[in-house]
Amino acid sequence: MEGHTMASSQQHKYTFHLLGLAHLPVSRVFMGCAFSQKIHKLSKMLVSLGHEVYLYGAEGSDESVCTHFVQTHTLADIRAAWGEGDNRPECDGLGYDWRAKNFRHDFNTAKTETTKRYYTACSEAIKKRMKPDDFLLVMQGVYQKPIADAVGLWLTCEPGIGYRGSYARFRAFESSYLQNFTYGSEHPGESINGHYYDRVIPNYFEADDFPFQEEKEDYYFFIGRMISRKGVWTAIKATEAIGARLILAGQATDEIDVTVLPNHCEFIGYVDVEERAKLMGWAKAVFVPTIYLEAFGGVAVEAMLCGTPVITTDFGVFPETVRHKTGYRCNTLQDFVDAARNADQLLPSYIRQHAEKYLASNVRWRFQKWFDDLYQLYLSAQDETVLGWHYLRDDYD
Repeated sequence: MEGHTMASSQQHKYTFHLLGLAHLPVSRVFMGCAFSQKIHKLSKMLVSLGHEVYLYGAEGSDESVCTHFVQTHTLADIRAAWGEGDNRPECDGLGYDWRAKNFRHDFNTAKTETTKRYYTACSEAIKKRMKPDDFLLVMQGVYQKPIADAVGLWLTCEPGIGYRGSYARFRAFESSYLQNFTYGSEHPGESINGHYYDRVIPNYFEADDFPFQEEKEDYYFFIGRMISRKGVWTAIKATEAIGARLILAGQATDEIDVTVLPNHCEFIGYVDVEERAKLMGWAKAVFVPTIYLEAFGGVAVEAMLCGTPVITTDFGVFPETVRHKTGYRCNTLQDFVDAARNADQLLPSYIRQHAEKYLASNVRWRFQKWFDDLYQLYLSAQDETVLGWHYLRDDYD
């Protein structure tokens, strides 16, 4: 693409260097990790658009979702940093029971030797393969900044910001809420401007992963980490008030003792993508009563894709996603109780139709437009005779 000028509506092809993870392979096995899930889906999406994707990551990553996989470290490296000697097959090579104990990492602690080697291996591998007009996709903000700094590509982007700690010149946020929160946090007390080349592009999902289910069974569903901030007790209290069954799934924590939940609750532990879709699809409603400000809250969209109403809070991202008779946004326990009682008044087919805008097959065109805009800006930065923001296409009929 180097030296190529953008002058028509044809779809342009680019080369992307996509950063994987230090603590996990990028694999469908580990879709319970939001980062692994996002990278897996993004790589697959970019390939579907005809782009060249180099994925840099751990042994065991799904090589089929990219055009080139570059292994940066091994499962043995991951075990050395985070394992506890548990080599049972269900540990999937990580050395600990991640389904029961959650994923281990060093995002907010001193970096392990494995992470440091990952930084070095990624940087060296990218520099061997990159061209000046390639894109570098940073998936974990400041945590992966050492790689971006070492590589120095002009087109360095953060394409899936659902976290605090973003920094790149070009950023795509998962929600308007998070974009505005980030700008305000970066410039407290100031009157601030927006950035033309930042975008809001929502999280995205594969249609086959969350099939539509018209009929419902007599239970409600909650899935997430077993922590109070996810609203576990809200779901428990609301369903208890109406005498309803509640199935809870997710990774256990030390905060909530899942062995002593009320009798109307059934905790089933971690479930994979296929099982969670079945549980969501047959549920009368899915509770997503998160107390903290969710950046995107993918569970809500997953439920809606299955045609299942969502019962959630009225802040963070949810005013953007749970709208138009797709669920209920609540503020008091009475609101949650009323929502559970009235969930069957909402139409599953309408809920599914609303959620289809979050399918990867639709969202991918928003990414294509963003990358096209960024590439035109790159061309203008290299040649003052090329227009950037002022560029106008000349291919209109």
